[in-house]
Amino acid sequence: MNILVTIGILFLGISSIKPSPITNEKSPLRFNSEGKFKIVQFADLHYGEFPGFDRGRFQDGNSTRVMNTILDYEKPEFVVFTGDLISADLILANSGRFINAIFSSIQNKGYRWASTYGNHDNGISTTREQVFSAETKFPNSYTTHGPSDVAGVTNFYLPVFGESGDTPLVMLWFFDSRGGFDPSGVKPSTVDETVVEWFKTEDKKVGEKWGKIPALAFFHIPTLDYKDVQADMENRYCVGLVGERVVPQGRDTGFMEALLNSNVLTTFVGHDHGNSWCCEYKTLQICYNRRTGYGGYGDWDRGARVVELDLSKDIWSQRANYVRLENGTIIEEFNQPKEP
Repeated sequence: MNILVTIGILFLGISSIKPSPITNEKSPLRFNSEGKFKIVQFADLHYGEFPGFDRGRFQDGNSTRVMNTILDYEKPEFVVFTGDLISADLILANSGRFINAIFSSIQNKGYRWASTYGNHDNGISTTREQVFSAETKFPNSYTTHGPSDVAGVTNFYLPVFGESGDTPLVMLWFFDSRGGFDPSGVKPSTVDETVVEWFKTEDKKVGEKWGKIPALAFFHIPTLDYKDVQADMENRYCVGLVGERVVPQGRDTGFMEALLNSNVLTTFVGHDHGNSWCCEYKTLQICYNRRTGYGGYGDWDRGARVVELDLSKDIWSQRANYVRLENGTIIEEFNQPKEP
């Protein structure tokens, strides 16, 4: 979360690209033949610290091992990365090699994924556009560039269909909470108002085309509401680790209000490594993902939050998720159904 301010560094990094279309033409995401769709979420990997030193190689190697171990346990339909893939504020040049290290093993295992970027995914010589360019060279990346007139990069949504058919059963929304700095300056730590308006418009279009569809939302920096909830956990249903204070987005842009007025059931964030909880909040369930990486601060047990949607049950009432630790243990099972 802390920004390393570096002055007078030359802009050296991986090449920039033009934004790609908002539509993603890859094969559609679908529930499996058993009517299930499992998502494993990795958060706060922080690859690229101590580049060129054994400590850095040790950290990144351990982070890869954690991901591979959890994927072997879970065998999900989809993987989501909720930000801070790298510690770009500590990387002087060639961030692309660390992006390649993260995704090459996921690609080789045959898993598909999408990412939303965090405040450390830009830095001394790296922009979010460059991270996007490096990531989307992998065929199994579903990360999509948002509209050019909307602040940030990773603002997009992915429909999930049944085993057959062309009507989505679930929507996965991704939002860019930005933050940190890059060679052009400091970036606000918010899901911008332009994103909020884009979401309202697109969500309305989804409803007009397909009707009411349940959704999940993924972004890196928690909203101010997370801070309020953590301060009042004894008065609500909550499960999970509270290991540090909430460091939220810089201001209220109307983002949470838009989510509360949508079909989103649950929000998932990263950012605060010591927090890994889920709580009921008004019409939503709001969750922290478990910190996955060996980079960054803190020594809490690493793991991943897992969500499995099941068509044999009412999708609208499904709120269950859990954390799978790197040693294989399942903890922090959240089974509270959404109130009607």
